[in-house]
Amino acid sequence: MEASYAKENGTSASGGHVYLELGVAHLPTGSGRIYVFAIPNETEYGPGYGDEWLLYQDESGTHIMNFTAIPNDTRGLIFGDAYYYLYTRLNAEPEELHIPNDSDQIFTSQYFNSSNLVKVITHGWLTNMNATWLQDMKNEFLSNNDYNVIIIDWNELSRNPIYPWAAFSTRYVGKQTAKLLDSIAKSYDIDGMDPARPLFELPMMPEHCRLDKTDAEFVDIIHTNSGVHGYYKSQGHADFYPNGGSSPQPGCNQIIAPFDSCSHLRATLYFNESINSATLFKAFPCESWHKFENGHCTVNYTYMGLQAKKEDVGVFYLYTNSEPPFAISS
Repeated sequence: MEASYAKENGTSASGGHVYLELGVAHLPTGSGRIYVFAIPNETEYGPGYGDEWLLYQDESGTHIMNFTAIPNDTRGLIFGDAYYYLYTRLNAEPEELHIPNDSDQIFTSQYFNSSNLVKVITHGWLTNMNATWLQDMKNEFLSNNDYNVIIIDWNELSRNPIYPWAAFSTRYVGKQTAKLLDSIAKSYDIDGMDPARPLFELPMMPEHCRLDKTDAEFVDIIHTNSGVHGYYKSQGHADFYPNGGSSPQPGCNQIIAPFDSCSHLRATLYFNESINSATLFKAFPCESWHKFENGHCTVNYTYMGLQAKKEDVGVFYLYTNSEPPFAISS
């Protein structure tokens, strides 16, 4: 599924912006398994680590992502639904939105203002709309602006501990979300926050089954745990690799890096800070992290986060601080 929101470009509700967190994206129905993984830890964690399974740690504990139980037919795997909640500066409690039957109709809402920008945010595997980073993002948006913030809660599907089943459900959620967004806006931008690699990029899925630059007018991706839980390759119009894009990110634990959700979640923290901070995340175009580290790329900077510019495409690198504020003053 894709989540995205409208950028700061004067776009009204006629244009939308969807935020993808942690790899909520399309998933194919074909069978398959992961054959290669960029983690040399099979000896330490057990046979098949990174190939058939992977550890994932979040605020609720440590989980096992099993990639081997991938069914050919996923039509019977949808046990639950997705729900859509509108937040504005006018309603203290979220208002549930219902997807219209006709794409030419708009949903009924007491608080939705078509003159305001639309921001759509969604969570990832095992979590829900109450995830700390997600609520923080919603609050950052509404603290200084009159936005329509829509949160997608697909926890009935994402909470499935069998990772492939939860991942396959994103295809259904994506279609439902498209119906809702089609009634609001005709064009979108997407921000991918360390989109999930397992079963999306590895093995590499067709374009219609994963997040890439064909999904919106502008797709920018923040990579913070690339090659492990997050995308390794550049898949957007603009791909940002803070601190090289890999684990551990500054301030995260080196010892647990192979299954570290700290680095994975850094993408959301960087983005959240970019919404209202006066200090911006300067990022520089460069051929590689090695060249950037050696001082070869110091001109033509752009910005990572909410201020990413559509005209600036390519691969960008930057440093961050190890704790908030993460953006480095220049």
